Amino acid sequence: MEESIENNKMCTEIRRAFLKYIVLKIIKEKPTHGYDIIKTVELRSNGRWTPSAGSIYPILEKLESKGFIQSEGIERRKVYTITPKGVKGLDRMTQEKLELLNEMSRIVNNVIEGDDNSDAKGEVDDTQGVMQQSKAAQDCDFQDQEDDNNKNGR
Repeated sequence: MEESIENNKMCTEIRRAFLKYIVLKIIKEKPTHGYDIIKTVELRSNGRWTPSAGSIYPILEKLESKGFIQSEGIERRKVYTITPKGVKGLDRMTQEKLELLNEMSRIVNNVIEGDDNSDAKGEVDDTQGVMQQSKAAQDCDFQDQEDDNNKNGR
């Protein structure tokens, strides 16, 4: 039972880490509003994940404040479109996402295969490097709201 709870927590943390990227990717596909983003994620995940409005709207605010997206009021809704700066940021994040996934795959394969030729200390260092915040994430101010609250002592 405890392992199931830990797996759920890990899945939630992984989703949260990729949500900012996903939001920007969806907006690049077509101008849209927050509710449509929630429904798109739900649809594309086959109902396994429905991000809350409390996670989507703060991301939209941060992306807009950083100039990655802009909004326009259309029929009483804010419709978001990606900016040229957002396209460049998304391209960087896409490349970094691929590098992260490749690195994680290599680490997992080494662990599963028990690669005795690798230096255990080197593997720890690789993992720490993967977990460091990326340049694109820093540019976009992609800190989780919970992280910001923890820093402020909330």
